[in-house]
Amino acid sequence: MNAFVKMTGPHKGAATVNGRQRPAWRVAVISTQDRQPRTTVYHCLSYRRAVSLSCRMANDRKLHLHMEALPR
Repeated sequence: MNAFVKMTGPHKGAATVNGRQRPAWRVAVISTQDRQPRTTVYHCLSYRRAVSLSCRMANDRKLHLHMEALPR
C-alpha cells in the first residue's frame, strides 16, 4: 500500500462550534502517488484526540505516521 497517515494543524477557523470559530487538527490517509487524501479527512478539536486518532489509524492500517502538527 502506497500511503501514509498525516496529521496537520492547528488550522485556525477550521471548525465552528456554537457560532465560534475554533482551531482544528486534520488527520487523513494520504496517497504517496498524488499526495491527495484517500478517504475522509477527520477534523479534531483537540491535539490529544488528533494524536490518538492518527496513531490508531497508522497502527490499524500498518502505515507510517507523518506529523506536521503542534499543540496549541
